[in-house]
Amino acid sequence: MTDHTLSVSVRELRLLTGRVLLTTALPFGTVAAARDIVVSAETHGLDGLARLLADLPALRAAHRRPTVDGGIRFPAAAEQPPLATAADLLDLAVAGALTDGAIRLAAPGTDWAVRALVPLAARHGVLLDLAPDTVTARPAPAGPAAAPDAADLRALTYGVRVPAARWQRIVAEAELALTPDSPLSRTHAGDSLFGPGGEILAEAGEDEPVGAAS
Repeated sequence: MTDHTLSVSVRELRLLTGRVLLTTALPFGTVAAARDIVVSAETHGLDGLARLLADLPALRAAHRRPTVDGGIRFPAAAEQPPLATAADLLDLAVAGALTDGAIRLAAPGTDWAVRALVPLAARHGVLLDLAPDTVTARPAPAGPAAAPDAADLRALTYGVRVPAARWQRIVAEAELALTPDSPLSRTHAGDSLFGPGGEILAEAGEDEPVGAAS
């Protein structure tokens, strides 16, 4: 059983990874982009799920943004998991390359999350050159990638093989983002409390006791 694996679709991978990231200190607006980075790492053989699980305690503890004094600098890997700011790095790298022709950013270029940016940048027509302390971005001569690369196409067609125990851990961590089941949660969506016929009875917050809005 220890080496039992599951075939996980890219859709499942995106859905559960996104839920896990909702439980971290990442700004809500960057969760979708960070999710795509983890998925890219997993589909390109960088063990994105295992790395995400290893980084979860630090990702949940706090979030630090890049500094801009004297030039843009991203936190080192020893200060914060680079996944926390990898989406910012991708945005700046693509914008800089397509606007100025090339840009060099101070960032932990050999970390798994930064390495996972290479195929994502290619979709925008940008090539990334990675070094331990810098990421250099430049326009791709052929322009944006016209189709999924071989790794993405394989994952989309056949799914991604994930150890069963690891996927069970991802599912458990993702469930932390869900609303706990309760009589109130089963009778409303958002802030609206519904009656048995579907009529809106009142507006209620998630933490209000049953009957408070009646």
